[in-house]
Amino acid sequence: MLAVLGCAGSRDPDPDRDGIADDCVIPEHGLPADVFCTGLQLDRDPGQYVERVAPYEPGVTLWSDGAEKQRYLYLPPGTEIDTTDFDAWQFPEGTKAWKEFRFDGRLVETRLFWKRAPSEWASGTYIWDASGSDATLDTSRMPTIVGDDYEIPTAKDCGKCHHGGADKLLGIEAVALALPGALGVTLQVLRDDGRLSWAPSSPQARLPEDSTGRAAAALGYLHANCGMPCHSSRGLGDETQLLLRIRADEIWQLPQHGAPVSDATEAEAYAATVGVEPTTASVAQRFPGALRVTPGVHESSLLWLMTDRRDDYAMPPLVSHKVDPAGTKALAAWIDAMSP
Repeated sequence: MLAVLGCAGSRDPDPDRDGIADDCVIPEHGLPADVFCTGLQLDRDPGQYVERVAPYEPGVTLWSDGAEKQRYLYLPPGTEIDTTDFDAWQFPEGTKAWKEFRFDGRLVETRLFWKRAPSEWASGTYIWDASGSDATLDTSRMPTIVGDDYEIPTAKDCGKCHHGGADKLLGIEAVALALPGALGVTLQVLRDDGRLSWAPSSPQARLPEDSTGRAAAALGYLHANCGMPCHSSRGLGDETQLLLRIRADEIWQLPQHGAPVSDATEAEAYAATVGVEPTTASVAQRFPGALRVTPGVHESSLLWLMTDRRDDYAMPPLVSHKVDPAGTKALAAWIDAMSP
């Protein structure tokens, strides 16, 4: 069970109590002012973590301008994630998820999502001081720039991505936790620990592939960086029909769903992009003749053109100041390997 830290960083004397001490929470923000009050670390030591907080790493991850990330999840004892809709997990009250960011080897920020009530999440970012000994809640309405161009987003900017989560959290979902690169709290661990209300018989998965042998890597990049936060039926998908999220029913045979896809050409992300014209007039004007994916020519494909830049037409459109070299390379390799 997660130990509770008081604002001085001491352990709560009641081992059966979970959460955050009421006197630590700033009412207008719903979060403590001090990162050591959130329940992640012990005794005000950034290197010591509460035992019941479990590290995890999704099999596909969001690019964060080269920052190193460590992630942690806490689920209250005796609770389970409602996975009745396996593509839209609902987390139990008391769930907490943290993400630490290190830039140039220094711990710079810790982000927290905390489900305080059945339909209420509190979220915020704690910015570490130069000594790495303390971090306070960021309440600024303006982003914080570390170094030359690493940006710590505002709470409002965080919300622009996390609205794409069925229940706020993004990387803690079926597909990302079932892929070969997932570590720590994987789909299999959650299933074996009885933390899912329903799970498929096989808790491992692989992304769909096509005849190029390069689709899976590209689709994984798009899933994490575009599909989970924005380009899905929960985000901008209804407006643009640019659907880039790999759905759980495309991977597994789910109750009341059809058969999963047999290869990448049957995936929704493929149908929404390959040979498809843009639906946004300004994008079509800026990149005349380009399709979302122009088979064989990545330089005429909007998915590559917009992820390989950091200007007014960049994707993602906020926070990032550096292009993801590995992700855009995987995307270009897939497109160029397609038959024109």
